[in-house]
Amino acid sequence: MWHPTIKMAVTTALSLVALGTITATAVPIVRHAAWGWWNAPERLAALPDSPQIHYEDGAGEYARAVAALLPTAIARVEGAQGRRFAHPVTIGVFVSREAFDAANGLRNPGAIGMTFLGRVLLPPGLYWGQRQRLATILTHELSHAHLQGWISQLTFFRLPNWFTEGLAVMVSSGGGAEGVTEAQARDAIRRGDHIAVESAGSLLNVGRGITFESRPETPNVSFRTLMAYRQAGLFVTYLHDSNPAGFARMMAAILDGRPFAEAVKTGYEADLPALWLQFTRAV
Repeated sequence: MWHPTIKMAVTTALSLVALGTITATAVPIVRHAAWGWWNAPERLAALPDSPQIHYEDGAGEYARAVAALLPTAIARVEGAQGRRFAHPVTIGVFVSREAFDAANGLRNPGAIGMTFLGRVLLPPGLYWGQRQRLATILTHELSHAHLQGWISQLTFFRLPNWFTEGLAVMVSSGGGAEGVTEAQARDAIRRGDHIAVESAGSLLNVGRGITFESRPETPNVSFRTLMAYRQAGLFVTYLHDSNPAGFARMMAAILDGRPFAEAVKTGYEADLPALWLQFTRAV
């Protein structure tokens, strides 16, 4: 009989292959997914009072800090996204970058936090180097995990990156967008330097972040990433604040697994380009 972790790894890989259009670009995602399952944080010790938090040897203090922040973070996500978590989210807390990289199938060297296959993974640098960001990054990643608890991984991949990241930035009060102010983001939008507001995501875009409508001549990659997150957060915040009832309808449709463009139409009785135009006029 297969170990549950191995069965889940195989199931995940087969689900990805079942798309029927796997290309050379997508093959590494299948490999990383299997690798991430094999190194899932459930293999680590768990906090007795918070068994969903697993931690590497030497990260006990870090794990307890996460446990103290967890109730507030969960309440923020559930309040903003309109439903309770489908199930408790496994959180992995790491003391070595190597173990974090092994658990986060995409192996993003710049990640300060990651949600991979429904699990929140927190690297050592977040606690020992950037502890002031721990609460916001935890909340940001729990936003992703909340979505992945209600919809399949493939359905999550079909959501546009700007929306999933913008939602997480909004819910966490700026988590992931630190380093670019709202004023800087608005100024860039006024100049026409803004994100591409796509109506759907793609498996082939996993790990590629948020795209812009046009590329600057000499981009600062780190700054551009923060700018993209901040602009996405501003737009999602506008969608939320300008029509809370519409936002709630949209979120319910998304959590029911409906396509993003359809969910937007359900919530606002308008399409995405029209809503973006309203937003830019408000900016």
